[in-house]
Amino acid sequence: MAQDLDVSGGKTSPFDRPQLGKWLKRPQDFDVIIFMRVDRIVRRLFDLADLIRWSRQHGVTLVSATESHFDLSTEFGDIIALLVAKVAELELQAISERNASAFRYNFSKGKYRGGMPPWGYRPERDDNGDWRLVQDPVQVAVIHEVIDRVLLGEPLRAIAHDLTSRGVFTPRDRFAELQGRPTRQYAWHSGPLKRALTSQTLLGRAITRDVAVLDDAGRPIVRSEPIITRDVFDRLATELAGRENRKEPTKRSSGLLLRILYCGECGRAAYRLKGGKGRKPRYRCASSQYRESCGNRSIQLEWAEDELERRILEHLGPVERRRRVWDPGSDVSDELGEVNAELADLAESLGTPGFRRGTPQRETLDRRIEALSVRQAELSQVTPKPAGWVYEGTGVTVQEWWEDATTEERNVWLRQLGMRVVYRSHTEGTRTVVDEFRIDGDLTLDLDAEHALGPVWDVVQMMLSELPSDQS
Repeated sequence: MAQDLDVSGGKTSPFDRPQLGKWLKRPQDFDVIIFMRVDRIVRRLFDLADLIRWSRQHGVTLVSATESHFDLSTEFGDIIALLVAKVAELELQAISERNASAFRYNFSKGKYRGGMPPWGYRPERDDNGDWRLVQDPVQVAVIHEVIDRVLLGEPLRAIAHDLTSRGVFTPRDRFAELQGRPTRQYAWHSGPLKRALTSQTLLGRAITRDVAVLDDAGRPIVRSEPIITRDVFDRLATELAGRENRKEPTKRSSGLLLRILYCGECGRAAYRLKGGKGRKPRYRCASSQYRESCGNRSIQLEWAEDELERRILEHLGPVERRRRVWDPGSDVSDELGEVNAELADLAESLGTPGFRRGTPQRETLDRRIEALSVRQAELSQVTPKPAGWVYEGTGVTVQEWWEDATTEERNVWLRQLGMRVVYRSHTEGTRTVVDEFRIDGDLTLDLDAEHALGPVWDVVQMMLSELPSDQS
């Protein structure tokens, strides 16, 4: 007996099914194939035609256990069988269309239709018995922790490693736990973490294939309570987009000067070169891995990092370290548009039979309209102000922070400042002589940079005045 459970007859040929396909490859072992009904073995016209052709080639009889009209031994038996198969195919198309239509309708109404829920949500039945997505407090706490760490500049890779080491459940494991199934202890990774942080599901919106689902009026469908505000979502997007340019450090490439130190000959970034036996680690121009290098020599990693640290602490050590934070400004046009759209939707419900005066749902509707009206009035009075990054004091000096920070944290901070160091060197015998080791003059922090680190250009000029050193 061949039994292919959970295999669609409308998508899979009989010859490609796991169980039935094995039997069809050895027709010499049987004479008859018996099935309950035609639609149990095929759902497409051409699949039945192929099966009939195969049965005649191999002398195998096809028999339906419940359909007397399916008789291939008569003159018009194959024609009747194909007509029946066509009816089954049309029925399958109708079922598929009904299912798709029901899915689209339920999706537009915010109902949960199964599958893996978005990060931060779990399925729950409402008072009407419909499944909907509600916030999962356990995951929401993790989301807010991750967001805070990202906005403070911590690399996604470090965050993912920390979550894994602490045993924090990934969304997949958390869903398994909620369903009472065994967890797999999946590890967190920076790629999926970034996709989750930039997904509009955090705003409560319905998403399919990474695209927001729109209603008939072209507005995003909101099917659950937002986990974060639009302001925080925009801050995240800006921060993560900025990391695309400066590149995040990785476990394999940790170093204070990575993506900060550049070759003074060809302009390529310098990378870390592990020292072999009896040799110290060095920074080397990326051109050295090509057939024709620029000729710039490497410099000792320890010397280069110590030299940059010395200059930074000498000139910036006493200065209060400021951190970059997002000022949301006061451009509320997006939120005002969403409030206006929701008010318009709610107003359409007034006067309908389901929202008659005196009913509980009408009272809920009135309260929601009142709250939105108040918010609408508040937003209408706001004077637009562009959003952007500003710098706020941390209460500690650069020296104090530097002593406690890891190499990775220092590297990220310097990249955020736009720090760029250019070097040139040559060899004399067994010695490496550094001809140039300077801070690039284009140190751009922000229009308000003087408030971030004090008189920035004075600091830069002092750094630029440093003379290069020799190293052996």
